[in-house]
Amino acid sequence: MMLANRNDRLAQEYREMLKIQNRPYLSWIATKGELPYAEEYLLTVNIRTYVYSAKAGVNTVGAIRRCMIRVTLRDSYPAVAPYIKMLDLPPVFHPDWYSKGTYCPSQPWRQETSLKDFVLRMIRSLQYDPALIRTDLPANYKALDWFLRHRDDPDLFPSDHTALTENTPAETAAAEADAASFGEIIDRWTTGG
Repeated sequence: MMLANRNDRLAQEYREMLKIQNRPYLSWIATKGELPYAEEYLLTVNIRTYVYSAKAGVNTVGAIRRCMIRVTLRDSYPAVAPYIKMLDLPPVFHPDWYSKGTYCPSQPWRQETSLKDFVLRMIRSLQYDPALIRTDLPANYKALDWFLRHRDDPDLFPSDHTALTENTPAETAAAEADAASFGEIIDRWTTGG
């Protein structure tokens, strides 16, 4: 997906993201940029994954079923990868996620990768898809050690079996209409109308 103009690319990314809007595993809103030129998305990911926390001096790994994640397309996008940050505390406990909640994908960014595909890959990482676990240069060594010790436990991995399906064309059109009406509500609210 190589487009000459950044705005063309942002608009194309937005249209592609509509294909995964309001799915059982994901909903999102664009939080920066004039639609369809979204430069930032706030994702609500509804899948089972793990967090690491300390309670009463005891370190534990526990399951969560919902994450809030911010995806930012910086000015240098698509030359550089989207910046993905977990907003929940504690952040996800995963070899491809730094302990401060920043995503470090297992494969290098390629400009022709769509944002939708990048987000789906990130969600698959949260599901602990074994094909995506980075063992050579992890972002979180403690999470990698925990994964390697428990990798054969079918109750733990993958952490979630939700199929990452896409919208039908009719569902995509409905998601686009919902996004447009939401924008109109925000516009009325900000102008006092």
